[in-house]
Formats: sequence, C-alpha cells, structure tokens
Amino acid sequence: MGAENLGVEYLASVVRASGHEADLAFDPAIFSGHLMWDVPALAKRFDLRPRIIERVRNEKPDIVAFSCFTGNYLWALSIACEIKKINSDIKNIFGGVHVTAVPERVIAEDAVDGVALGEADAVFTRMCEAVVKPIGAEAPAGVWIKSGGEIIRGPDPKLPVDLDSLPFPAKDLFYCRVPALQSEYMIMTARGCPYNCTYCYKSLSAFSPPGQNPIRRRSVENVIGELEAAIKAWNVKMVVFRDDVFTLQKKWLREFTAEYRSKIGLPYFCYTHPAALDAESADLIKEGGCSYVTIGIQSADEEQRRVALNRHYTNEQALRTVALLKERKIVVSADHIIGLPGDTSENLRSAIALYNEMRPERLLTFWLTYYPGTEIMDKALEAGLIMQADKERIESGQGGHRYSGGGASGINAVLMRFPVFFALVPLLKPGTIRWLLKRNFEKYCPSFFAAHNILLFLNAVRTRDPFFFYNIKYFLSRKRIP
Repeated sequence: MGAENLGVEYLASVVRASGHEADLAFDPAIFSGHLMWDVPALAKRFDLRPRIIERVRNEKPDIVAFSCFTGNYLWALSIACEIKKINSDIKNIFGGVHVTAVPERVIAEDAVDGVALGEADAVFTRMCEAVVKPIGAEAPAGVWIKSGGEIIRGPDPKLPVDLDSLPFPAKDLFYCRVPALQSEYMIMTARGCPYNCTYCYKSLSAFSPPGQNPIRRRSVENVIGELEAAIKAWNVKMVVFRDDVFTLQKKWLREFTAEYRSKIGLPYFCYTHPAALDAESADLIKEGGCSYVTIGIQSADEEQRRVALNRHYTNEQALRTVALLKERKIVVSADHIIGLPGDTSENLRSAIALYNEMRPERLLTFWLTYYPGTEIMDKALEAGLIMQADKERIESGQGGHRYSGGGASGINAVLMRFPVFFALVPLLKPGTIRWLLKRNFEKYCPSFFAAHNILLFLNAVRTRDPFFFYNIKYFLSRKRIP
C-alpha cells in the first residue's frame, strides 16, 4: 500500500528462485495512507480493496502475503478477512515490522495463518511451503504457523549474514504497475545500524539482540552488478540508497566510489548521521555523484536527544556535518521530531535557531510517532505520557501518524503551531528568522498541517526538489492497478 516496498521485492525474488510464482496486488493510496494528500472522501471513492479481493477470487493463489508496518496493518487485515470469506483454503501470512513487534496479537486473528518475524528472506520459501502443507511439530526460524488448531512457533529469527547470496529484488512487481517509479531506483547496500534510537524499529529485540544491529554489507561488486542490470532494464535517472547510514565503513566507501563513478555515474541520494561523516567521507560521496543527503537531527536539545532518543552527538557535530555537505554543494534535507518528551516552546525555538544557523535546503518536521515494541513507547507509558489504552490502540494498528501526534494522548495545542515556523527556515533569510524569533512568531502561525505543506511546496519549487517532483509524477502517472 502506498509505495514501492524493497522488502516485498526481495521476498518475491526469493520464492521465484525456488520455482514458485509471485505477483503483486498494489494500492498506490493516492488519497490515503498519510503519504501525501489525505482526502477521506476521495480515499473512499478510490479504495482498491474490492478490486484486490476480486483479483484474489479470480486467480485463486495458494498464499496471500502481507508486509505490514503499523500504518497499513488494518488495511491488510481487512483484506485478509475478506479473502477468508471468499475462499477459506487460501492462506494469509503476515510479516513486517508491525508483526515483528506484536506477533502474538497478529497470529491471534482468525484470518491470519502464519507470521514471520524479522528479516524473513532466508526462510520465506520454506514458510510458504509449510503453511500450505502440514509441517508436523516444527516451523522455520522466526516463523509461527497455525496447524490443527495449534500455533507452532519456530526458533528465534536469524539475521541473513551473506547478503550477496540473495537474488536481486524483483523490481518488475512495482515498475510494471507504476512505470513512473523506475526513474528513482531504490536499493540497499547494507542492513543493520550501529545506533539504537529509542523511537526506531531497529531497537526491537526480534531484529537483533537489544542494543545490537550488526552491519551486514553487500560487496561492491554485487551492488554494482545490480545497478548495471537495472540501468539496462529500466529508465533509471537517479539511485536512492536506503541504507540507514550510508557513510559507515570508509574502506567500503572508497572502493564503491571508484566503481560507481566509472560504471554507473548517475546522481544518487543517501542518508547519513551527525556522528558518521567526516571530510574524507564527504569528499568520497561527492566524488561518487551524491547530490542529495538526508540527515536526522531530531532535537536541538543535547540532553533530550541523549535521554529520550539515545542519540549521542553535539550540536557542534551536527553543524559541522551539514557544513561539510554544503561546502561540497550537496543538497541537505534535515529531519526534526516535534512532540518529544520534554518539548516546550522554548526548546523548539532553540531548534529553529540551530537550523537557522545550519541552513539546510529542506527542513522536515514530524510528530513523534509511538510504534509497538519501541523503547520510547515503554518510557512514555512509564512516565504517564501515554496511557495503557493508547498502547493497546497503537498495537492494534489504530495509532496516529507523523502528522497527527503518533497516537499520543493530549497533544499540546501550542506545539501544533511550530511546524509552520520550522518550514519557513529554508525559505527566509537568516536575519528574518532571527527577527521572527525575537517576536515569538509561532503565536501567529496556523496550527493546521495544510499550511505547513504549502510552505514545503513553495520550498520544493524554489530548490527544484527532485523528490517532490517525483511524487507529483507518481501521483499523476498512469498506473496498472491493482
């Protein structure tokens, strides 16, 4: 639902490599899903669930598999329930980050026949075969299956270590349905993250031991091989690296830069971290063709970052990291979270002052979203920032989202005015922002998020933001759906 899914592409390629058929039913969720423009009346008008269910009725697959994050879980579950009504022999299996966080809740649903925890590439084919045929008393690692009225739980999930052994992701699933997607080729060179931010799904123990998420990186040869094949097959204009932190492992980055520059040569996007970029790394990504970087700052209060988010770096580090990128003419997009424990008007005003000094080309703000199983949700529950009823609602898929306060109770109406002020930072001159800060300009800002989006639109036009125009192209393009 809503976007290209790299995990789904990998799972499809794995089962295809084992001789099975795999196809995709896709809902682009143009007017829903909290992705771009949520318009409830139009979302109802363009709801593709009936067409997806009709496709299942006609094609009669053995298995329907859903990859779920919290925001699309109820959408997926509603389809699974309807599938069981039309053909109870079809098996519904669920995986993804939401399922990994609350497997007991998901497997308890009558419409769900099996769940996979963590990264399921290595066991997905065996899981599919086990769901269709009786498996006795064992299930693959990280897999729970209903059999004869019982739930058979496999051993703890294992992380795939040799990523080069995986087949390349099945891009045709999405590109054949939405050809516009192929202009920005999404790829990961590594899995895992050395950081353990409290709000992130990477802190879930089902993905790795608490506090550990080992970096497993593909060889440069394997990555370049995928990109060379993609350029031959598709109309690729830009490469989008979705690694959590692309600039880790400098030795790998040196080798990659030389190969990418000589054999691929397309502009690319990546993520970095305020503690994971130095001058040499900045030189390397610039030399390789990086034109756009996103960096998460998340809070300007160093103690709040440490205590609430488990993010350890100074504001000076953050300023220096952004400066290194801007010195090399790399466009910088910075992320900030509003609604963190301890947020006040004063520390948000301090954040605006920091970003005004930093001057990223794009500044995005998101409401703190509490996700099941994350450390920050447990902390918020203990501190009384959310109630048990909020926890239950979030775990069942009814939580909020990044534009609504993430399912938290009692969103501060004063803080609701700040996203508009943040969005003005890239648009106005530093002196103007300082003048507005002195006059507590947030008091005059509208609190509805549409005003924030309008400012983002104006800034995207000003900076010729490639991702904004990509989204517009996606929105307007022809689609073969579901």
